[in-house]
Amino acid sequence: MLYHRDKQEFPSLHRSHAADSTRYRVADTVSAGKGVFVTADVERGGRVMCERPLVVYPQFLPFHRDLPPERAYPELEDALARLPPDRCEAFFRLANSHPQEPSREKGIVDTNALHIGLLPGSTQQYAALCNDISRINHSCSPNAAYRFDLATFSFEVRALFPIPAGCQVFISYIDPALPRVSRQQALSDYGFTCACAYCSLTGPTLEQSDTRRALIARADAGHTTRDAALERWADDPDMSDDYVNRVDKMYMDLFEAEQLYYEPVWEGFATRLCKACCAVEDAEGARRWAGLARALSCAYTGDERGWAAVEAAPERTEGWGRRRKAGE
Repeated sequence: MLYHRDKQEFPSLHRSHAADSTRYRVADTVSAGKGVFVTADVERGGRVMCERPLVVYPQFLPFHRDLPPERAYPELEDALARLPPDRCEAFFRLANSHPQEPSREKGIVDTNALHIGLLPGSTQQYAALCNDISRINHSCSPNAAYRFDLATFSFEVRALFPIPAGCQVFISYIDPALPRVSRQQALSDYGFTCACAYCSLTGPTLEQSDTRRALIARADAGHTTRDAALERWADDPDMSDDYVNRVDKMYMDLFEAEQLYYEPVWEGFATRLCKACCAVEDAEGARRWAGLARALSCAYTGDERGWAAVEAAPERTEGWGRRRKAGE
């Protein structure tokens, strides 16, 4: 089943989308076709754009072997035929990095897919294409992330790092924690060789980058041990005040060095660092880590998840002054 939603169902989405359209522009890039550029500064966690997809489809489209290869995906063709003419035209203006694919429609889909995941009433994984968001180019150190919001049936793109006006927006098409050779192999399906700053490294600097990314990929493996260590340290005034921070700060330095706050792992490190600062009554440090967590949570989930309150008043948290209290 391919999804279609009528625009009258989401009037608020169209108002916000109209406002978003002034924050970015689609324009030619030097070497990567079209791209998306912000027209004003976007702070970390800030929204770049919001857009409803042109078409939503199962990631594993039925292939009909009994039909000619160029017509082997009739459900997709039928869905496109039902689109308003302007949206259908927008679909066919998207890039196709699979010229060897007999079905032009399937080639465009495979080039521009945005992952959604499960949708209500289905056990299949879904993906979608957008007129503008599908034009965002790839970087192995992306400055933005996208997510799908079921409530508005739309995609939202937010900044992972501050994006100055006039700069291009980048997302990652693949797992960015892979080593360069694996990233390049995974990106080969898109018909280009990544030339981002981290794929352009050579010699020892490339080896260092690959090592950092390998550590980032495995960073969550010992989180239960580190969480337990934080608890022990908070209740043991004989341990040095900075003891528990060393490993977590090292990983934060890795994230910064690679310009990659890896979604599966970053929050645990920010949380422990914020808790450690609260335990020693370091308000400035607590606000710093809570502010980072607030912005990145907004970027990845669209929700600050309670971090704004911690950033505003860390002294009101349950763990404030825990080290001092343990020594009394």
